[in-house]
Amino acid sequence: MSSAAASGTLLPDMPPRADANARSGRLAVTPLGLRTRDALLEAGRVVAEQGGLAELSVAAVTEQAGVAKGTFYVHFADRETFVAALRDDFQARIAEQVSHVVAGLAPGEQRLLTGLTAYLDACLAARTIKALIRELRDDRSRASLASQVETNLRAMGWRDAPHAARLIVAMAVEVALTEHDTGTKQHGARRWLRRFIEHA
Repeated sequence: MSSAAASGTLLPDMPPRADANARSGRLAVTPLGLRTRDALLEAGRVVAEQGGLAELSVAAVTEQAGVAKGTFYVHFADRETFVAALRDDFQARIAEQVSHVVAGLAPGEQRLLTGLTAYLDACLAARTIKALIRELRDDRSRASLASQVETNLRAMGWRDAPHAARLIVAMAVEVALTEHDTGTKQHGARRWLRRFIEHA
């Protein structure tokens, strides 16, 4: 079990964003290298927002970032590695925000509700990477989130925590997607999510 699961954090532990290169076999160890890598990731977020992941080509990213294609390959092995790094960066940013908000709260209902609210707020604020949020419909992503929710449900004494956790995550993801489509908080949807947890 990860340290996040043990502590009841809503989201799994993510590696520091600066370390994501190590997994790709590319190291941007200088300050300039890190700035260039960050510029490429920011360009990727812009391209993904404008045309979705389908338009996220190396050429489009480097043009947006204003760098040569060769510079891209100094930092990322290929497009797939770049998309993975973009996804990791997105998840790390969300996890950092949620972890900050729930720090000091014991596993249980308050931590779960506070974490879910922070998660939805963070997703809504990250509108430039909407395409990545839509990938949360993927079963693997949901399973990872559900394991964190389950820890809190168990602390609350829920007997069928695994199934309930999957339902809560499915609801939270749908709320996040609806808020992205509208560009604003959906208070009614958030209220029903909260009621499900409080009164189930």
